[in-house]
Amino acid sequence: MTDKESFSDSVLLGVITSAHGLRGQFKVKSFTDPLENLVQYGSLVLSSGAIVTPKLIGSHKGLLICSAAEITDRTGAESIQRQELRIARDALPPALEDEIYQADYIGFMVIDLDNNTIGSVIGFHNFGAGDLIEVKPDKAESLFLPFTGHVSRVDLDVNRLVLEVPEGLVSIKPKEATKSE
Repeated sequence: MTDKESFSDSVLLGVITSAHGLRGQFKVKSFTDPLENLVQYGSLVLSSGAIVTPKLIGSHKGLLICSAAEITDRTGAESIQRQELRIARDALPPALEDEIYQADYIGFMVIDLDNNTIGSVIGFHNFGAGDLIEVKPDKAESLFLPFTGHVSRVDLDVNRLVLEVPEGLVSIKPKEATKSE
C-alpha cells in the first residue's frame, strides 16, 4: 500500500500526532474503540507506505504513547508525525451483527427525516466533540454533519443513511415548479 489508490481498500485506525521523548516513542490519536485496540492489529501502514508495528507504552490526555521496533530515536519519530496509521480492510475482523465499520458507509446516500437528499458520504472526522460525517451534495461543497447520536436509520440494502439533522444546519431548497408555456 504505497500509493493513494490502495488507501481506498484500507481503514484509518489513527494518526501520529508528535514525537514523545528521545527513544523513538510517539503519540497517536486512535480512532479505535477502545482507543488501546489500535495496537492489537499488529503491523500498520503509514501514509508514506512504511510499515510500523506500534506497541502501547501508556496514554496521556486521550492520546496513546507508543513505540515501534522500526522507530529507534526522536528523529525517526519526528519523521512520521502527522501520518495516518491504516490497515487493509480485509485484515479487520468481521463486524458484529449490530455493527458496521465507518469506512463501510462511504458512498451511502444521506437523507434527512423528511426524506430530502443531502448528498453522499465521503468521510468521517472527529475533532474532539464527537464523530462528524462529511457529506458531498451533488452541486455544492462538502459539509460536516453530526453523526454520533443523530443516526435515525441505516438502510443497508439500499446504502442509505437517515440522519436527524439539527434545524438550520442544512438549507435544502425545494425543487421549483417549472412554468408551462
